[in-house]
Amino acid sequence: MRNRAQLPLPVAAAAALVAPEIPASKLGVSRHARLSRPERELYFSILRRFATAGRPSRSEMSALARQVGLEDAQALDTLAREDLFHLGGDGEISVASPFSGLPTAHRVRFPNGHEVFAMCAIDALGIAPILGKRIEIASCDPLTSEEIQVALEPGGEGHWQPEKAVLVCGASGGGESCSSCCPVLNFFASMDNATSWLPSHADVRGDVISMGEAIAGGRVVFGDVLKEV
Repeated sequence: MRNRAQLPLPVAAAAALVAPEIPASKLGVSRHARLSRPERELYFSILRRFATAGRPSRSEMSALARQVGLEDAQALDTLAREDLFHLGGDGEISVASPFSGLPTAHRVRFPNGHEVFAMCAIDALGIAPILGKRIEIASCDPLTSEEIQVALEPGGEGHWQPEKAVLVCGASGGGESCSSCCPVLNFFASMDNATSWLPSHADVRGDVISMGEAIAGGRVVFGDVLKEV
């Protein structure tokens, strides 16, 4: 893997944020600015639990809430209102952005071998800066199923194969990010594949961006998430 993203790239990051309509309220510490300190502690605990041991169960989330003095149902409702976290129909975590509680096309591996799923390509790229850890991403092209591999350092240096890999970055419909932009934010093995896929999805508002732009966008969205306001 020889390609390298020269970061930070503020202009490139802007390209990654405009297409999926990511507002300023979803960038870095702004994502949790309206949470109380105990609510932030719960949110941080859930993210760290994903990164170290996988998806916490419903009972484990209740225990985490009690540890910070919260009633879990109300706290989880607040996290859902802020579009940071969602439960599935089975009552277990389906979304704790950037992590997915369910399998997706974007598998992320940590140096110790622990693996998680990310909600989308940008979320996967945001996991390295959010945790300060090197990661490896394995994803697949929605058009051809060709595998895309990315190795990303927390400081932003990235290497990927195929060398021509790009992202489709955009949104479809509205509402929660997990249903509007996450299904659209995917890796493609080449510009040709991405531009072939877009016309067949008329509901998608978006464009193709480079891997460097995507890595920069992931850093802007998630890099400071575990910091206090």
